[in-house]
Amino acid sequence: MESIYLKTLVEVIKEGSISKAAATLCVTQPAVSRRIKFIEEQYDFPLLDRSGQIMIPTCAGKLVFDKAVKLLEIERELLSGLKSMRENKNIAFICTPTFGIVHLPAVIREFMMEYNDLADLSLMFDTPDKIVEALQDGLYDLAVIEHCECFDFSDLSTVALPGDDMIFASAPALAVPAGFTDPDALFAQNVFVRKEGCCSRTLLEGNLRAIGRQLSDFRSFVVIDDLHMIIQVTREGQGVSFLSRELVQDQLDAGLLCEHRINGFKHHRNRTLIIHSERHQQPTSPLNYFINILTARFGLPLSG
Repeated sequence: MESIYLKTLVEVIKEGSISKAAATLCVTQPAVSRRIKFIEEQYDFPLLDRSGQIMIPTCAGKLVFDKAVKLLEIERELLSGLKSMRENKNIAFICTPTFGIVHLPAVIREFMMEYNDLADLSLMFDTPDKIVEALQDGLYDLAVIEHCECFDFSDLSTVALPGDDMIFASAPALAVPAGFTDPDALFAQNVFVRKEGCCSRTLLEGNLRAIGRQLSDFRSFVVIDDLHMIIQVTREGQGVSFLSRELVQDQLDAGLLCEHRINGFKHHRNRTLIIHSERHQQPTSPLNYFINILTARFGLPLSG
């Protein structure tokens, strides 16, 4: 039996009237009467006492009413669960540009092999502080950031991922000695940096202060808010840059760039997966699958 018949009976008994139930259900009175007649014929019992001004259930009607209320509640829970599963097919992910360039393409490729019919997959990039703020405001489901500062992760779930190293990179043509380098050899060059708020810029400026130096000690510093362009001008020998080692690993291996470090510098930075705590994660949901791809990429165990 379709639940609409049980729902109609419940409304008639609650309202005590065919006309009031019809108004509540947004149907005609004859439609309500037909549904009540149908359900009484199905159960072969009169379910309503029509002798008074207000309709009340018969003994059989009271039994059906009580069970119908429970069945309709189960149906509501079922529909809510199905709606939640449908909503979980929408994923909003945000990360820092470095992660987006180095790791995200492989993550998306693997994810789309399983969920190529995903309703909505939103990908955004920003600085770590803006990302944490957006997660706290509930604008995204999850994020990955590289960071050197401590953040308030209240009301957020986090997973510590293996971090990465920040290095100075230069073209071989500049002839800057590789490995641990005399800072003056780097300060004699132009340096290309990201905008304020980016982790690489924050870490570089903090390191410089720790050794009593500043950006202005370089020959000049140029702000370029595009990692690809920074790598390009660095390869062309126009100066040095302070970049994620992961970002230029293939070019270091190919001898197109040289790696430099400075004694006293903090070259390592943390990487954290952040998950909005209110996002429902079912083991078989697309969101949980996305998280598992992220953690597995860094050799971490799968979540439940």
